[in-house]
Amino acid sequence: MKTKNSDIAVKIFLVVVAVILVGLIIAWSTGVFKDKRNDLNEGTEKINKAINSMVEFDLLYYDGGNVTGRLLSKLITDSEMDVSIRVQTLGMPALSSPTPPPVYPTEIPLDKAATNYINPNGIFKGEVVRDPNGVITDIIFTQQ
Repeated sequence: MKTKNSDIAVKIFLVVVAVILVGLIIAWSTGVFKDKRNDLNEGTEKINKAINSMVEFDLLYYDGGNVTGRLLSKLITDSEMDVSIRVQTLGMPALSSPTPPPVYPTEIPLDKAATNYINPNGIFKGEVVRDPNGVITDIIFTQQ
């Protein structure tokens, strides 16, 4: 059986159309894949931010909040936090430099004459300190 020249032209046309359609489908699926990957990355970032804020939630409670000396003493002795707790009492001289108060020891002084004595009935205002990376490093309590 002989084929006509017109049959060959139709077959070549169909092959070219098929190649173009396959190329368009591949290009479209690649674009969709990249968009979905970007959406997935954005979603992952949002989830990580939410987890970080939940982890810091118990520390952010003290930022700008007031606590009693009794609660502060308990926080210092029972704390297993990864941040240092600093306390500025009324008995300590006022700091003229921006240097924060020293890190508080794990034992609370019982001598009321000590400059770092924490009055159980005193009110302390908390302040959360972050490093340049945004990680909480210290909590400074200042007696009011």
